[in-house]
Amino acid sequence: MLADSLSKSMRILSLYERLCQGEVIQRQTLAEEFGVDPKTISRDLNEIQQYLDQNHQGVPGGTITYDRSLGGHILMKDASFWLTKEQVLILAKVFLESRALPKEEMDQLLDKLVLHCDPDSRKLVKNIIANERFHYKAVGHNQPLLDKIWGLSNAIFQQKITAINYQREGEEQPTTRIVEPLAIIFSEFYFYLLAGIKGKDYDFPTVFRIDRINDYQVTADNFKVVYAQRFEEGIFRKQVQFMQTGKLFKVRFKYWGTSLQAILDRLPNARIVSQEEDSYIIEAETFGRGILMWLLSQGPYVEVLAPEDFRNQMIANIIQMKEIYT
Repeated sequence: MLADSLSKSMRILSLYERLCQGEVIQRQTLAEEFGVDPKTISRDLNEIQQYLDQNHQGVPGGTITYDRSLGGHILMKDASFWLTKEQVLILAKVFLESRALPKEEMDQLLDKLVLHCDPDSRKLVKNIIANERFHYKAVGHNQPLLDKIWGLSNAIFQQKITAINYQREGEEQPTTRIVEPLAIIFSEFYFYLLAGIKGKDYDFPTVFRIDRINDYQVTADNFKVVYAQRFEEGIFRKQVQFMQTGKLFKVRFKYWGTSLQAILDRLPNARIVSQEEDSYIIEAETFGRGILMWLLSQGPYVEVLAPEDFRNQMIANIIQMKEIYT
């Protein structure tokens, strides 16, 4: 009797899973697969419908209906249940462009994402992204990240002190750090853990690339964060470039390039101080090392005006670059 009950449970769960994935349920075919009468499959479908009606209040559960053109039963879900084909396509494009995950994890992610598209659009979406998937090349570390990111995210949520073994590029052995994990951010191909070093005062957190964390151990000890002084990754994002920190300061520069919008998108907290005929004076609060790298990348289209020590630092870098070529 117990075996029969387990057999029925597994059969119903299998039917429900197939329906949720958009499969067509043909009674005769399924009856032969499970070794039961087609009427048993009908009763199973009725039980699944009762479950959908009773346990999905306020959430679109769907209706099992017979589609004559398909020759079987399908689960008709409310349109709000599915991601639209446009939404799935945009997410897939963003994931592929990030190059952040090794190919195996990226393939798994995309396969599951496409399953959340309405069944009629899945094949089309798969075909549109097929070429990009085929040529997908992850960044060089090739480290699995999903489990590590989830584990560290839990440590952040629970405010648990964590020991990480971190190996910088070029180092032969990792260094163990005891940290207070604060946030995880994705930027420029990589995922980063932002954390305070336990026992040290800091104005801004230390940045660790997650693929360089060889392993970690979440301890049983908690750390406290004063709400008014909590780290806000949204504000940090507006201030940091290339995940390079340093001293937080206000920079003023002159810009006469062709795309002001690109500058304002790159520096979300920037403001235009004044405008001349062919140039703009812009101010932004940012970290030193990252903004230095970015401003140098703008070549002859920017001039740093203030602060003076940062302007001199820019000049010194430009002179050093010139010497390389002369």
